[in-house]
Amino acid sequence: ALCRICEPIAFMSIFPYIYHMVKDFNLTDDESKISLYAGMVTSAFTFAEFSTSVFWGRLSDKIGRKPVLLMGMAGTGLSVLIFGFAPNLPVALFARALGGFLNGNIGVLQTTVGELVTVKEHQRK
Repeated sequence: ALCRICEPIAFMSIFPYIYHMVKDFNLTDDESKISLYAGMVTSAFTFAEFSTSVFWGRLSDKIGRKPVLLMGMAGTGLSVLIFGFAPNLPVALFARALGGFLNGNIGVLQTTVGELVTVKEHQRK
């Protein structure tokens, strides 16, 4: 359960303050460009996660679900830590992309639940 909630928190927790964080990087005074950069930082996580989800699924088939989930949790923690101390836009983008690259937990968790559930009504049809 903890693993399932960590990714949405890591993804959405920046929404309230990302505009102000990017504005504090002093890249530009143009509000539309600040919004563009904030959108880039926000989407870096999901794009990177989308790019590597098949890799994490295949790796979990080879080495097991638990090691992949632990790597995903560690990657999320590391990326949140780096993002929290990001002094500029490139570091913020790197941190968010790193979090997505190192996190394939959603697909692996869905597979794990599908393998563990034995009640016919909850199984895939």
